[in-house]
Amino acid sequence: MSRAPRASLFLFAALATMAAQAQTPPAVKTLAIDGPQSSASFAVTLRMRKPTQGHLTRVSGKFAGSKEAGWTAVVQVDGRNVRVDGPRWMERVTRSDAFLALNRYPTIRFESELFSDAVLHEGGTLAGKLTLRGLTQPVSFQLLPSDCDQPGRDCDINVQGTVSRHAFGMTAYRSMVKDEVDFRFTVRLRAEKPTP
Repeated sequence: MSRAPRASLFLFAALATMAAQAQTPPAVKTLAIDGPQSSASFAVTLRMRKPTQGHLTRVSGKFAGSKEAGWTAVVQVDGRNVRVDGPRWMERVTRSDAFLALNRYPTIRFESELFSDAVLHEGGTLAGKLTLRGLTQPVSFQLLPSDCDQPGRDCDINVQGTVSRHAFGMTAYRSMVKDEVDFRFTVRLRAEKPTP
């Protein structure tokens, strides 16, 4: 074989190797939410009164993706352990079918759309779908800026946003309770696991 065809073969092989490397997707990580270190809360406002806070501690889910490809998040809360500040009747009403209907629909779940690593660190809009009372609706929450290099590992990931309770079928007590329900999720992550 002459020197020119041999050089062409080497060049072709080198280009093929470079193309294969360029097409190799970045390694995807799955980061499980550390339930005991995470929490969720919500607030409803009675007309003419300050907001009433509800607290939920059974949080699970995951963050999946990579710095290069971006991330998706799933945050799931078991609402059966809800604790509401204030008189006992507030907690009974919150659990009832008129509001969160937690006996029938204990799971509150947020599943995000893809968001960038820059948003994870610097904050920004976090679009996705919220499932509440058995209904799933599109929502936009706000991912707050992080103050550490590894959000979720070295510091909390904080997400907050407001949804319409009427959009999720909570139409009772319109004269007493405002439409807006404020949600806040505080998330810590466990050690990463490579996705199979």
